[in-house]
Amino acid sequence: MTNLLAQLKILGGLYLGWGIGANDSANIFGTAVTTRIVPYRLATILIAIFVFIGSMVQGPGQFEDIDFSGGPGDTTETAALIATVAAAITVTIITYLAIPSSTSQAAIGGMVGIAIAAAGFSGVHWNKFLRMLLCWLVNPIMSAVVCIILLKVLGGLINRFIRTAGGRDRVYKIGLILFGCYGAYALGANNVVVTTSVYFHAGVFGSLATPESMLKAARIAAALGGVAIAIGALTYSRKVMTTVGSRVTPLSPFSAMVVVLTAGVALDFFTRFNIPVSSSQAIVGALIGVSINNRGGIGNIPELLKIFSGWLITPFAACLGAMGMAWLAHVLVV
Repeated sequence: MTNLLAQLKILGGLYLGWGIGANDSANIFGTAVTTRIVPYRLATILIAIFVFIGSMVQGPGQFEDIDFSGGPGDTTETAALIATVAAAITVTIITYLAIPSSTSQAAIGGMVGIAIAAAGFSGVHWNKFLRMLLCWLVNPIMSAVVCIILLKVLGGLINRFIRTAGGRDRVYKIGLILFGCYGAYALGANNVVVTTSVYFHAGVFGSLATPESMLKAARIAAALGGVAIAIGALTYSRKVMTTVGSRVTPLSPFSAMVVVLTAGVALDFFTRFNIPVSSSQAIVGALIGVSINNRGGIGNIPELLKIFSGWLITPFAACLGAMGMAWLAHVLVV
């Protein structure tokens, strides 16, 4: 492990993991923090703990499928560094602008960029990319629908069985904490793969020759990625929490709880298909569901347009950044 860290090349993946923690993990407890039900520091500690658990329990199983450059071992360490740094820089800029970007899309964009730089457009596994693209489109729509259903079902149950305002407040607080921990776990399980998968396929974490050695390498990759995500949540997640939690549509404690649950369900669903998706898209889809259910509209349109633009720009910027960095590296070497 010490030798791996000493190589420095995996720092691009760790930087990307930090970006996930700073940007995407903020989505999980953003609604709870801005409704003042869960303190910010407690939220970040819970995120760090459960995102690491999710990374270690389900994360290793995601690594084999996330590759766009041929078979295992075809990706070089330099290409891995370029892909992750390009994605991480993209996410850092968008995080600084307080836009809930898609870190998973940035990572995939970086991977596609190095595949194109290495072998042209024919070097990309477009069937994998189109499968992911379809899931990215479905994610916010599905989240909006699931959120509306949960608002009606859970709202009916709570109103029927819990009569007092104090009792309902306790349910909301407990629900926000429990569902937030579930969402953080699902985020780690789903997104840790995008932090270090290119290094995994480059053989940085060990041999990929047998199923046993591949699993061992995946566990090392997941552990490092999980730690990086946890650190990002602990150090730089406040700005995006504010954007997600308060600017799309007003939230009550009940709707905040349902939004967090919806995000966890969406991430868990796509993890079962080995597809890394954006927690930002799940959260924003859920917020749109709240707005439709409560107000009959989709919410704060200018803020949504800002968020949608971030989703659109992120993968293309990371792809172009990776291609440009690969070209520059080639020129410098030549």
